[in-house]
Amino acid sequence: MFKEICTLISGLTGFALDVKLQVGHLLQSAPERYVLVQETGGEANFYCPDMVDMLIQVLCHSETYFEAREDAYAVFEAIHGTSGWNLPGIGGNPDYLAMTVEALAVPQYLGVDDNRRHTFSTNYIWRMEEGSCKEFISGSP
Repeated sequence: MFKEICTLISGLTGFALDVKLQVGHLLQSAPERYVLVQETGGEANFYCPDMVDMLIQVLCHSETYFEAREDAYAVFEAIHGTSGWNLPGIGGNPDYLAMTVEALAVPQYLGVDDNRRHTFSTNYIWRMEEGSCKEFISGSP
């Protein structure tokens, strides 16, 4: 469902996948101004086989403070506090429904990286529920 989340973010923000919007890891060909969406760690509150809490981090980099901040807030405003996103499966993955999407805080400034790019970070929790029904097999409960 990570690919589906990234595709949704791309569609909502207009950031082109694998260009401005980097997915999972940073490509060597990444531009100076980019948004990196990656999976991050954490623990689930409870186990339920058809539900999952996805923890996603969005890092925004740019040569200027205000460009990085603008990108971080573009993602924040597009997804924070939203719900009910239908995420059709990509590549045979099951469909999921994003029940809620919450930022753990507003975008946070991290300073500059080794290349003097300004960096903002925002962590999100995506509360997901499987949206596709399993095929009914005759005789099964």
